[in-house]
Amino acid sequence: MDTDVPGSSGPELKEYTALLRRRWRLVGAGVLGGLVLATAGVVAVPSTYTSTAAVQIRPTGMAEFTGERSGRLTGDVNLDSEAQVVLSDQVTTVMADSLPGDPAPADLRERIDVTVPSNSNILELHYSARSPETAREGADALAAAYLEHRGEQARSLISGRLDALRGEQEGLYERLSDLTAENAGAVGADRVSADAQAEAVRQEISDLGNGISPLSALHETVSPGQVITPAGLPEAPTAPVPLLWLVAGAALGLVAGLLAALVRDRLDPRVHDTEDTARIGSVPVLLELSGSGLSTEADPDGQRANGFAHLVRARLADHETGRVVLVTGTAPGRSGSAAAVNLAAALARTGSETLLVCADPRTGTVGELLGLTEGPGLAEILVDGEDPAGLEVRPAAVPRLRVLRNGRAGTAAPVQSSASELVELLRGHAEFVVVVTAAFGESADAHALAASADLLLPVVELGRSRRTDLVGTVTAGARFGVTVPGAITVPRQPGPGPVPTAPAAPRPVPPAPREPSGSGTAEDVPVPADHQAAPAGSRR
Repeated sequence: MDTDVPGSSGPELKEYTALLRRRWRLVGAGVLGGLVLATAGVVAVPSTYTSTAAVQIRPTGMAEFTGERSGRLTGDVNLDSEAQVVLSDQVTTVMADSLPGDPAPADLRERIDVTVPSNSNILELHYSARSPETAREGADALAAAYLEHRGEQARSLISGRLDALRGEQEGLYERLSDLTAENAGAVGADRVSADAQAEAVRQEISDLGNGISPLSALHETVSPGQVITPAGLPEAPTAPVPLLWLVAGAALGLVAGLLAALVRDRLDPRVHDTEDTARIGSVPVLLELSGSGLSTEADPDGQRANGFAHLVRARLADHETGRVVLVTGTAPGRSGSAAAVNLAAALARTGSETLLVCADPRTGTVGELLGLTEGPGLAEILVDGEDPAGLEVRPAAVPRLRVLRNGRAGTAAPVQSSASELVELLRGHAEFVVVVTAAFGESADAHALAASADLLLPVVELGRSRRTDLVGTVTAGARFGVTVPGAITVPRQPGPGPVPTAPAAPRPVPPAPREPSGSGTAEDVPVPADHQAAPAGSRR
C-alpha cells in the first residue's frame, strides 16, 4: 500500500492527552468519587490522638552484665535494644496494671510507637488513643512502666551478683575457720605454711568485700533514667488527617479514572481523533475539516483544502489528464460526500477543471452543499446511455467545478456492472474526476470503482466511524492496488437536509464544444442545470 507518510508506530503523548479530552468526564468522575470516599472516611473513621513522653536513658553501671555498651551509638546504652524492650510483654503488662479498664497488653502494643532521635540517649514514647486524656495517660503510664522495668532488671542483676559474691565470701570464711583450727596444733614449718594459707584466704575475703560494698551501694542508688518531657495533652488528632486523606483520595480516584478511561477507550470501536486515525489506519491524515459545510478560501478549512488539492495534484503529476480520485466514507451518512465536495471545490479553486461525480444514492449532501436540485445524472448515463456532457451541472458558487448527480429519484445506477467503463468514460471530461461513493461496508460500488481509480481517500467521521471500517477500507485499497495516500477527517455530521426545490442558477454561458482533453476553462462547458437527457446510445 502506497502512502506519503508512515502511520504512527505506537501511542504518543498527544494521544494520551487526546484520550483525556475525550474521556474527561470519566476521569473527573473518578477524582470526584475518590474525594467523596475520602471525605466519608474522614467523617466515619474515629479520631486518633497521640501523646508523647520523652525518656532519657542512663547507664545502670552494670554494662558488663547487661551489654549496654554494644549499642549503635557511642554512648553507654543500646537504644535500639531499649526500643524493643519498650514493646515487650513485661513492660506492657506493668503498663496495663496501671491503666483503668484492665486493657490487654497486646492491644496496648498496637497503640505504642517508639522513636530514637539521632545522636541522643533519648527515647520518645508515643501512645495513641481515641481521646486526648487517654493518650496522655497512656504515654505517662508507658514511660513509668518502662523505667520501672529497667530499674527492676538492673537491681535484679545487682542482687544476683551480690548473692554470688556473698556466697563465695561465706565459703572463704569457713575455709579460714578450718585453717585456724588446723594451725592451733601445728609447729615449725607446718605452722608457717598454715599461717600463709590463712593470710591468703583473708586477702580473698578482703577483695570480695571490696567488690560487695560498691555493688550494695549501687543496688540502693541505681537510676535507670528519667522522664525529661512528660506527656502532654494533644491539641489536635493525628489521624485521620483530612488534607492527606483528600489528596490521597483524589490521587487514587485519578488513577482509577485513568484506568477506566483507558479501558473504555480501548473497548470503544469508534475512531475519535486524527491520532487514532493515523495509528489505526496506518495512514497519515492529509486533510482535517472542522465543519460540515462547503468551505471557502476565507476560512481555515478552505485553506487546508487548497493545500490538500496541491498535494493531490503533485501525487498525480505523472497522469496527463483525467485523474480519478475515489472518496468514500467509513461511516454511513454524509461524511464522504461532504469531504468530496470540499476536495472538488478546492481543486477547482486552485485552477483545475474538476468533475464531481455522485455515486452515492443514499445522501443528498452534494446537492445540499452546492445548492443543486435532483435531476438526471449517473443513473441515466449507465441505464440509458446518456452523454455525461449533457447531464453535468455547474454550481454558481464554484467556478471550474461541474457536478454529475446520481440521477432522478427512484432510478438506480448500476455502477458495479460497468465500473471500469464508467471510469474510462469520465476521464476525458475533466482534469480531475472526484467520485464519491457510499462506505465500503454499505455498498459494493466503492469496491467496483477502486480498481480503476488513481487515488483512494477514506473519510473518517470522528466519533462515528468504526475502527474496523477504517482498517477494512485501507486494506481494500491495498487489495485492489489503488494508492491510499492518507485519510480525511471530518467532525460528526448532521443529518441530511432537504434537497432544494428551486433550481440552481446556471452560468449564463452559451453552448460550446468541449476540449477532449478536459483541460479547458470554466467557460467551455456551458450546461444548464435542468438540461434534459441526450439521445441514448451516446456512451463512449
